[in-house]
Amino acid sequence: MKSGLAYVDNDGDIEIVKRLLRLVSVPDDSDLNVCRLLLDATTPGELEWADFDHVEEDSDHIEKLIKGALSTGTPGVNILVCGPPGIGKTEFCKTLAARLGTHLYSVGEEDDSGDEPSRKERLQELRLAQRLLAPSRGSILLFDEMEDILSDPSAGWMPFSPGGFSHLRSDGSKVFLHRILERIPVPTLWTSNSARETCKTILRRMTFALELRQPPCQVRERIWRRELARHGIKATEEDTRSLAKEFDVTPGVASSAIAGARLCGGDLAAVRLGVRSLSRVISGEKPPANQGPPERFDLALVRADINPVGFADRVVKSGGKHFSLCLQGPPGTGKSAFVRYLAERLGLQVTQKRASDLMSMWVGQTEQLIAEAFAEARAEGSILVFDEADSLLADRRGAVRSWEVSQVNEMLTWMENHPLPFACTTNFGENLDPATLRRFTFKIALDYLTPDQSQAAFHTYFALEAQPEIGDLTTLTPGDFAVVRRKAEILGHLQDAKTLAELLRAECETKPNNVRRVGF
Repeated sequence: MKSGLAYVDNDGDIEIVKRLLRLVSVPDDSDLNVCRLLLDATTPGELEWADFDHVEEDSDHIEKLIKGALSTGTPGVNILVCGPPGIGKTEFCKTLAARLGTHLYSVGEEDDSGDEPSRKERLQELRLAQRLLAPSRGSILLFDEMEDILSDPSAGWMPFSPGGFSHLRSDGSKVFLHRILERIPVPTLWTSNSARETCKTILRRMTFALELRQPPCQVRERIWRRELARHGIKATEEDTRSLAKEFDVTPGVASSAIAGARLCGGDLAAVRLGVRSLSRVISGEKPPANQGPPERFDLALVRADINPVGFADRVVKSGGKHFSLCLQGPPGTGKSAFVRYLAERLGLQVTQKRASDLMSMWVGQTEQLIAEAFAEARAEGSILVFDEADSLLADRRGAVRSWEVSQVNEMLTWMENHPLPFACTTNFGENLDPATLRRFTFKIALDYLTPDQSQAAFHTYFALEAQPEIGDLTTLTPGDFAVVRRKAEILGHLQDAKTLAELLRAECETKPNNVRRVGF
């Protein structure tokens, strides 16, 4: 009974688990490995230990923790591995077991008939695995989707949860689960997609918690390269680099898209199509994240109230990374491009967040997403950039609802405590809360190009001598030149300096602060 091989049913009859029927097919003279026969060993993982370098400190700590537990036989060692679907939780557990040289057994993924297991059956197999593996001290357990038994028993139905309707288990004894966790003799890895829905009394009994986040660009590039090669899809180094930059998706999404492309005999175009289809339904379609400055970006074309070249040189030379930037100015003046240029000079990746990434209809969810954005940047060692920050740092004096104040408070708190570079860009600096100004180490105002800069930009973008009237356009930005170049490429006007000047004038005349000419 204690081993979990037998139990008493509701009628008082003793039942033997059907898993024991596996013994029937074993030859009498075989070298029987009972654990291998009665438990389900996991398949080898597809990721490598280096693929988790972005959580190196935590993963190394877990490795030492499991080693210590196996060598001493200490009970109650539970490791929580949480994160969104496809982020690599199960793969991390498999990779960890391979690194430790131990067997990893999954618990309760199917019942004895190969069907969906109940909560009771998952617990029975957990008890069985503990009894069988405890004496050897050479194996660890994996309990995937821990919500099956460890969700908050008091939560019930949550019709207004961020993910919509969700049901958290209301059956089962909390104290029974507590004792299982406290006395479990085999180190156990528990995975969860939403650990915050788990009862805090359960979380308190975890020995360590690893929250897996999106791997940085260089790690994604390595995963893309390996998966493409494994499935026989030809790709150059530039192709894999482009995929890693273009798609900020989990390793699971990348692997599924590549496998699908191989089945239809596809190429990189089929891979991209598959990634877009999956990411669209999982997290909504998002524009690709830009890491480096845009093509033809020239720091000499940035007009600011400081010398941008000298500023960048001094920041890089100082080596300091605990600073914040507020860049304000009209659209197209190069605010985001300058931040990405500075990140490139500092050797840092960019974690870019838009208001749509953080604003939520659920009370308290925006504050949580803001905190997670800062945590993500810290974990990746990247520069965090909030575009259009006036949506998140609006003047609290005009707030109507309490959450409009609380989200600004959340931003201000994290801004003061963030240890890495942080930048905000906005077209409407006058709309920012006054308290934000003293939180920024540097406040840089960008403006329209000077006549000399406009002449230089014309040559940079079109490789032509500028028309004299270009100097009369007072609201030109580098962004205008980029737009006109794309327009001229389509219309076939790249070699027509006069037409290019007219297109630039048309861009200026569409701006709301442009002074239109009067008369006929």
